[in-house]
Amino acid sequence: MTIRLNRSPDAPHLHIQVAAILKERIQNGTWPNGSSIPSEKELCAEFDVARGTVRQALQSVEAEGYLRREQGRGTFVHWNEYSANRNRSQRLAFVVPYVRDSSVPTVLVGFQQVAEQANYSVIFNHFNNDLQQQERVILKLIDENVAGIALYPINSENIALIEKLNSAGYPIVLIDRYLRTLSTDYVMADHFGGAIRGTHYLVNQGHTRVGFVTWLSPAVSMEHRYLGYTQALNERGLPLEERLICRVEGYPVIDMTPLRQYLSGPDRPTAVFAANDQIAIGLYRAAASLGLSIPGDLSVLGFDNLDVSAHLDPPLTTMSQPFLQIGQAAADLLLRRVNGERGHFEQIALQATLVIRESCQSLIRQETAAEPLAL
Repeated sequence: MTIRLNRSPDAPHLHIQVAAILKERIQNGTWPNGSSIPSEKELCAEFDVARGTVRQALQSVEAEGYLRREQGRGTFVHWNEYSANRNRSQRLAFVVPYVRDSSVPTVLVGFQQVAEQANYSVIFNHFNNDLQQQERVILKLIDENVAGIALYPINSENIALIEKLNSAGYPIVLIDRYLRTLSTDYVMADHFGGAIRGTHYLVNQGHTRVGFVTWLSPAVSMEHRYLGYTQALNERGLPLEERLICRVEGYPVIDMTPLRQYLSGPDRPTAVFAANDQIAIGLYRAAASLGLSIPGDLSVLGFDNLDVSAHLDPPLTTMSQPFLQIGQAAADLLLRRVNGERGHFEQIALQATLVIRESCQSLIRQETAAEPLAL
């Protein structure tokens, strides 16, 4: 059956009319996603047009994200509601579950620096640590035609919407954590390596009862810190004792009761690796309530290097995340995806560095005087 096109002088060009009909067939499911479309010869006959007209139409539809051509095989439908080019704006979105410390603003500064150098503006969104709200925010941003999204996900569980966006080729980069069962682009610190270095530092100070405190429901970033802690103990020949592990509720307020119980009793740790600086602050408060001094009775090492960490009493020794560089790397990767770069997903892990302050004390005895020289 031949499709009659409008060939009047004031009608749209024939290739535009053909392209519109092809897109409609894809959108309404006449040609399902993944299916092969008719050959150029068949389309020429159906629309009664020259092959050059069909090729122009196919190139237009492919450029808008509806089709994928495979050399030697044919042309296939490759579309869903997120894959088509919808005249995306010169805007990137930065989406986070909470803003409760200095880490998120610093990541945002780095992200914005790179985005603005590429003439993109940045939309900031916050979704109150709520999974349903996280999805609503993402869908709203897509409806507003943002060019791409940098997402700090609530947790590391697979999110169906992100899987759908990935399949569609929609530009999205995760920050600080990845999803356990889904490969994506992401940028984060090397949590595992940082935890190994931090734990080794405490053992090097002579501590053999080194504890670890983390959230009850951690994301993979916190799990990697725990794994780094256990790896370091194993490397130093120290046993992993459940008594030295403490897990606390962490949002929005740290529960102090388990921390006080953890620091009570003769078998308490002499040093604690806190999985983040917020937990370290909780340890400061719990120790003070029990009459324990830091670092005299308890050495504390954190992870993050928040702005407040240098101003605690005593200032906190911590593993410093490169927050500014994380934001810059996330923006660079997202812009490359926005500009059409494809290929394997990139997983970027930046090194955390040890910042030594006054919250850790060595248990190794220092010689007070040199032995006299033999005459």
